[in-house]
Amino acid sequence: MADSAQAQKLVYLVTGGCGFLGEHVVRMLLQREPRLGELRVFDRHLGPWLEELKTGPVRVTAIQGDVTEAHEVAAAVAGAHVVIHTAGLVDVFGRASPETIHEVNVQGTRNVIEACVQTGTRFLVYTSSMEVVGPNTKGHPFYRGNEDTLYEAAHRHPYPCSKALAERLVLEANGREAMWPGCMCWQPGNWSGGQP
Repeated sequence: MADSAQAQKLVYLVTGGCGFLGEHVVRMLLQREPRLGELRVFDRHLGPWLEELKTGPVRVTAIQGDVTEAHEVAAAVAGAHVVIHTAGLVDVFGRASPETIHEVNVQGTRNVIEACVQTGTRFLVYTSSMEVVGPNTKGHPFYRGNEDTLYEAAHRHPYPCSKALAERLVLEANGREAMWPGCMCWQPGNWSGGQP
C-alpha cells in the first residue's frame, strides 16, 4: 500500500520560472510547500542556478520553452496539479513592439489556460501587475480595494493593456472545465534582482 504522504505529493509548474518573480516563487515553493513532489520550471532561458536545486529532496525539472508555443506549454502542463503563470514580457520603457508584448502576455496566457483545460489541471495562479489597476482616469488613488472595487483605469501603453487583457482571460476561465484560476497582483518593488 502506498504511503499516504507520498500519495499527496503535488506537481507544480512555474512558467517564467527563471525570471525575477518566477525564481522567487520557485525558491519559496521549495522552502514552504510540504506537499511538493515535483517542481517544473518552464522558461525560454534556463538559469544555471537551477542545477543547485536538483540536489534537494524535491524533483526539480527544468523545461526550456516559450509560452507563445501552445504545444510546448501543453507538454509542460501535462500532469501538473498547479500552474503558477509568472511568464510575461515586462516593458515599461517601450523597447519591445506592441505586437510582441501582446503575443507573450495575452496569447501566452491564453495558451496556459487552454493547456490547463486540455490536461485537466484545475488550479492556475496568474501573476498580474499593478499596472492593470491604474492610472485612474480621474487621478483618484486606489486604497484597500479588491476585484469588485469599481475603478476606472486608463491603459495607454502596450504593457498594461496586455496585462489587463490577460487578467480578463484568466478571470473568464474561472469554472471552465472545473478550473479555478486566481489572480495575484505583485507589488511594485526592486525588479533588478533584489528581494521582492
